[in-house]
Amino acid sequence: MVANSRPGAQLFLVTPLFDDRDAFAALLETVLKTAEVAAVLIAPRGPDNVSDTYQNDCKQLVPIAQKHGAAALTMNDTQICGRANADGIHLTGNLKELKDVTSRFQPKKIVGAGAIKDRHDAMEKGEALPDYLLFGDVFESGESDLETTLELADWWAELFEIPCVAMAGKNLDDVSNALATGADFIGVGSFVWQHPDGPETAIMEAHKLLQGE
Repeated sequence: MVANSRPGAQLFLVTPLFDDRDAFAALLETVLKTAEVAAVLIAPRGPDNVSDTYQNDCKQLVPIAQKHGAAALTMNDTQICGRANADGIHLTGNLKELKDVTSRFQPKKIVGAGAIKDRHDAMEKGEALPDYLLFGDVFESGESDLETTLELADWWAELFEIPCVAMAGKNLDDVSNALATGADFIGVGSFVWQHPDGPETAIMEAHKLLQGE
């Protein structure tokens, strides 16, 4: 891969699966105090979990992200986005849904598009003019190959103006490779939450890498 990273890439943090909302809220607060994060995507507790539990998660976590200057994004459910007073919504549905939500939410809310299958899918969703496209799997379930994610992000960042997020993998080398694509945002999930030295160390390592330190 040809490194074409642009200055100013920012961190896009995806929340993990968790059981104790209060405990995770405290951990998120600590992580966001440690290093600057551009956005926090509050993911449901699993791909199929959109429920009252998720709404309550968002209501507690959105203010924490916003307190630290990060855009708080919810996922797929527009009602939860509104009820939690989030800054925007991340969509993984079809093109029709994306067009509908962008027409209703922009410019007051951020609208992002994910679940990009290939270049054709990316260009179709890009025509809806979302605020960003995300390449990779926010749940890191193994369904999205990291090599494919980086290839798509590299292609998109070089040719198109709409910002993109490149989901990194599980280690600092993966974060570095994501940065080399030229993506505007580097998505970090398990790298932070499963780091052997803890999330604070991980987010600082990623931040320093993006700063060229």
